[in-house]
Amino acid sequence: MCAQLLAGAAKVVITPPVGLDLCGFGGRPGPSEGVHDDLCAAALYLESEQPALIITCDLIGLDRASVGEVRQGIEAATGIPSGHIMVGCSHTHSGPATPCIVSLGKTDPDYLAVLKRKLIGLGRMAFDKRQPCALGTLREPVSVGINRRERRDTGMTIGRNERGKTAPWVDVVAVDTMAGEPLARYFVHAAHAVTLSGQQITADWPGYAQRIVERIYGDGCVALFGQGCCGNINSEPRGAFEIAEAQGRVMAGAVVKAAEYALKQPEVTIACAGTDLALPCFDPPSVAEAEAQVEAFRQTPANRAERTYGTDMMDAGDLAWSERILALSRSGATNLTRPYEVQAIRLNDFLLVGLPGEVFVEYALQIDEGAAYAQTATMAYANDNVGYVPTAAAHAEGGYEVTHAIRFYGDTMLRPESEAMIVAAALELGRRLR
Repeated sequence: MCAQLLAGAAKVVITPPVGLDLCGFGGRPGPSEGVHDDLCAAALYLESEQPALIITCDLIGLDRASVGEVRQGIEAATGIPSGHIMVGCSHTHSGPATPCIVSLGKTDPDYLAVLKRKLIGLGRMAFDKRQPCALGTLREPVSVGINRRERRDTGMTIGRNERGKTAPWVDVVAVDTMAGEPLARYFVHAAHAVTLSGQQITADWPGYAQRIVERIYGDGCVALFGQGCCGNINSEPRGAFEIAEAQGRVMAGAVVKAAEYALKQPEVTIACAGTDLALPCFDPPSVAEAEAQVEAFRQTPANRAERTYGTDMMDAGDLAWSERILALSRSGATNLTRPYEVQAIRLNDFLLVGLPGEVFVEYALQIDEGAAYAQTATMAYANDNVGYVPTAAAHAEGGYEVTHAIRFYGDTMLRPESEAMIVAAALELGRRLR
């Protein structure tokens, strides 16, 4: 049964101090050297029969423990159940290091502590600003990305696959006050925030998109960006700030168009659900293979033609990872699993699914096709960042996401059967919320 919607929105700056490590690219020459544009976190509180809170952050990602602290803090301050709070990240590669990725930047504990307090306060701010509102949703065609898994003679690599799958649209949730004033514009699109690199702190193209939407609507409107399933989608083209700004304008135009055409209703059904999976991981290699791997990583620094601040950090991280794997091999570890939360929020005939990690776009396409909703959006990097979540088919193809990147995230890689488990869980949550 629908009830009058109450909604509130808020935004805070979460830019770190200059001199902290950036995260996302390996081999950087040093820590951050300046701030090109501020990083922000935004919150949208929604309430009818049930409350829901969506938080988005201009960050590479957040780990499960940090998200848990934020959720618990918000629940203590507002009464919003932790399971009704979804925390997503834009995955900008020009923001501060956080605990979800190791050896691509050192997390500053003081910044992390302040960040968590800010996110708790942000949730309280959005809750306190709640007022009667109307909500509408719509999907608009647009794309700022390209499938990056390119097959070459040497194997699967990160490149340009113009025939590869993408999700060439943006899903928009538009919230207006009862006086017709724009309150919030939440939008989800799948494209890695990697247009920019270097030593400047920046929110990349999603930051431009959010700022442009807010400039169009003026004071009082909060824009929130939810990164989609972009594990195999890069922003395209890449390079200069002018390119990122152009991508932001393209995305903002689509967001505004969808928001203006969306039919906004004051009575909204809201329901939330979640489930925790134990995703299967590969067993460690044999002891002999693990020992050879450790020795190879011990030799890496000496074999580099050029060493930098970033490569030294990465080499140390690779060695530490290989030693953990060796310890697992010697212990005879088997049947390893990784905790994985699948979350869903229903807003009338719109379903928002939250998945942790660098999820491949095929997951969003399967959920979109299988869910019995007029519109379904899947936000990745939600509530945790477990690393890459490839499809079963991608496992067979290999490539960076399958064979290499796990060193930055955990121990052994998710098994191919994880795909079916995750998609089934998301679809089951959608059915339950009906």
